[in-house]
Amino acid sequence: GRGPGAEILAQAGTDSIQRDSLRRLRCGEWLNDEVIHYFYVMLAKRDEEMQAKDSSRRRSHFFKSFFMTKLLNEGNRSKEGEYEYRNVKRWSKKVPGKNIFNLDKVFFPINQGGMHWICAVAFMQDKRIEIFDSMGSAGTEYLVSIFAYLKDEHKDKQKSELPDQDKWELVPCRNDTPRQRNGFDCGVFT
Repeated sequence: GRGPGAEILAQAGTDSIQRDSLRRLRCGEWLNDEVIHYFYVMLAKRDEEMQAKDSSRRRSHFFKSFFMTKLLNEGNRSKEGEYEYRNVKRWSKKVPGKNIFNLDKVFFPINQGGMHWICAVAFMQDKRIEIFDSMGSAGTEYLVSIFAYLKDEHKDKQKSELPDQDKWELVPCRNDTPRQRNGFDCGVFT
């Protein structure tokens, strides 16, 4: 719609979405991180409401795409692509219940080089990390990095090795993962 592009049209806590970002929901546009993050904030809110109705239900956590950017030093010329736990060591303080290992799922939206969105999900109780990519790439480097993060996180926060490491399954994008049919819908799939 019409109006100033920087105008905030919706807000939830410290997260907001501007008119220019909402314009990216038009057909043929690429979604930006603000749209993805805001949608994940709404998912987290819904997750919290569902758990309030059923206290036996485990919560999920939705990281922002900056998590993977920091974890892999993206944008840092001297360390580009290098895994570095200390960059995200404090991020788990905001997870529901303050313990990532008690969650049901952890969602990791990933922006690949500012060109493509994919999603990784850690199914914590099933001991499985899976990549969902609407273009079908395996995402192996993200699977390995998230597993390394979980091992380091357990060592740091629980003061012990991640139990049953050999039981964790790292699942590259499957053939039955829905695929986009154009060059701009990856954000919607994420």
